[in-house]
Amino acid sequence: MNHLAREPARERLGWLLDGLSGAPGWGEDLAASMAPEFAAATPPERLAQVFRRHGAALAPVSVIGLDLARTRAKARVRARDGHIYVITCAVEPEPPHRLTSAWLTSLVPAVLTPGLPMDFAEYPLPAMTGETRLIVFSGVPGSGKSSLADATGAALGVPVFAIDWLLGSLTPFGGYHLDESWGMGYELLTTLALRQLQLGQSAILDSPAEETAVRDRWRSLAARVGSDFRVVVCVCPDEAEHKRRLAGRQRGIPGWHNPGNWANAQRRLAAFPRWADEVLTVDTTRPQADTLAEILDYCGAPASPKAR
Repeated sequence: MNHLAREPARERLGWLLDGLSGAPGWGEDLAASMAPEFAAATPPERLAQVFRRHGAALAPVSVIGLDLARTRAKARVRARDGHIYVITCAVEPEPPHRLTSAWLTSLVPAVLTPGLPMDFAEYPLPAMTGETRLIVFSGVPGSGKSSLADATGAALGVPVFAIDWLLGSLTPFGGYHLDESWGMGYELLTTLALRQLQLGQSAILDSPAEETAVRDRWRSLAARVGSDFRVVVCVCPDEAEHKRRLAGRQRGIPGWHNPGNWANAQRRLAAFPRWADEVLTVDTTRPQADTLAEILDYCGAPASPKAR
């Protein structure tokens, strides 16, 4: 971290954070800190005014994340009201490393289209035609849900969206270390399901789905688009078999782990909430052909080749 402390972008970012925190006298030398092109596009007095105004509304702020490079730096800060903001700056590559840009925005910029709701009851959607299914395969790691979800998808001709594959794709960007990574995964799954159903096509979601809020959200999505909502809960009642599966998994998911953690699976199984819906619970120690036939019958198979 010592070399990062000396990076010019970090020093300028710290100076901007001082302005956001309402440091006395801040901004008096702002003109000397801005590159000529930046100062021409954004007058120094205006930039100072903007940061002072934001500081009055947001301070005190606390830094909760940093992304640093030599000529560019970014910080996530939490304002006094709990909202998250992002402050970004870039500097000249050569001394005196004056600012070439600086801006502050909320974590979710107001100019963007609103995100998806937790309850889709009032969500505006165009009229949709055709019969669709939203099928959820739920269960703790090692319960066999992914194998059955894939087999069901192949039998019905329905795409399977698996949260582990989505989370693995975020690993190169630091997703594995983010506290909100599972929330990101569920948001991606919900978006994919919505898009699929909007196209008049069915979808299968493969995830633990341990959070009741996530379950309620998917249930409301299916109801809003008039889709048949089906839930398959996978269980492995043979503890030795469950433990063996976790230890021997070779899933080949890019950016994700193979063997599972038995202690983690036990904790999650003990806390696993019951589904409020009428669901199909399958014992995955049975032959897969038998459980697959039961699932297809539950889901209303046979389906057309396009899985409408």
